[in-house]
Amino acid sequence: MLLCKFTVVGISDLMFGMYVSERKKDDETHDQHERRTWRKKVAVATDGQCFLQPFALKNGLESASQWLSLKIPGESRKTFTKRFIAGILVVDKLLLYKADGSRITLDDVEGRELFVPSDGKRGGSKRVIKIFPTITEWRADAVVHVFDNKITGDVMERHLDAFGKFIGFGSMRVQNGGINGRCAIEEFAAEEVEVV
Repeated sequence: MLLCKFTVVGISDLMFGMYVSERKKDDETHDQHERRTWRKKVAVATDGQCFLQPFALKNGLESASQWLSLKIPGESRKTFTKRFIAGILVVDKLLLYKADGSRITLDDVEGRELFVPSDGKRGGSKRVIKIFPTITEWRADAVVHVFDNKITGDVMERHLDAFGKFIGFGSMRVQNGGINGRCAIEEFAAEEVEVV
């Protein structure tokens, strides 16, 4: 098995848009509900540190593999897409840090008000104010477990680079026509480990 470790460094803002299941209180307007609950759109660990879900990176790498459509050497027209879907695993939360290494907590998150379609789809006719939790400076350490031996360290690094430039994390990310969630990959290291 190949273990790929690296640091994700934000090069654009990171916006959160996690679903908030908390219902409106009696006589509470949409605006009041949004102002009361916007911080709940951020994933927060029990110790208070903000994080990105592991599946955000896993799904992003799958999207990057579809976007790149790199052919597997010696396998005619086959690409790495199916191998990224079934052959990699991200299990750890991507804990968020500032550039100085200090933890990012909800105190570091600002609320950005935007006038957006109420259903979240482009071109929607009804628009509302939504508050998006935003972090302007961020980084996270990540580990990807690679079980498919066709995915080498070089292949993974190339897909991570495409992910950071053309897919991204969070709300209004590059993949969805936005500009947020872009990142650079630093300190990439791949090592073979035995599966016990």
